[in-house]
Amino acid sequence: TGGEALYVDLGHFGRKPIRRVWFFLVLPALVINYLGQGALLLTSGGAIKDPFFALAPEWGLYPLIILATMATVIASQAVISGVFSLTNQAIQLGQAPRMNVVQTSPNEIGQIYIPFLNWVMMLTTIALVLGFKSSSNLISAYGISISTAMLITSLLTFFVMSEKWQWPRPAALAIAGL
Repeated sequence: TGGEALYVDLGHFGRKPIRRVWFFLVLPALVINYLGQGALLLTSGGAIKDPFFALAPEWGLYPLIILATMATVIASQAVISGVFSLTNQAIQLGQAPRMNVVQTSPNEIGQIYIPFLNWVMMLTTIALVLGFKSSSNLISAYGISISTAMLITSLLTFFVMSEKWQWPRPAALAIAGL
């Protein structure tokens, strides 16, 4: 979803460069893309299946596929780094069993690799791909998982606002979006 990549990259690049790239490159590009997709859907009902790729001229399809693949690789690397980082923190807090944690950089403390976890993620990914049998089934599962993550985030936000911050429940409900 991008949030993972932003969180992981914040540690590598710092707040100012991330903020500049977000406001001067990413946000305008996303707004233009979303407006273009909206305009395409309003004018061509046949593009509803895949408006992102339908926006491009025929010669631009392969460069867009390459760009989408690169974005997928970057996002998956951010998720993998996040899993390693969170697991390392859980190990340090005594909430996860001890595992071999390899420091991959002598200069950066946060760059770690956990071999056992890497194997678990690989085998789980292979099992999911084989178990769902088709990309459309996998896409449906992905949509459900994203919706569930958003619901859990909203619920946790509501409980922090109402219980921890002592906000009135109607205000917490309105802001948490429940």
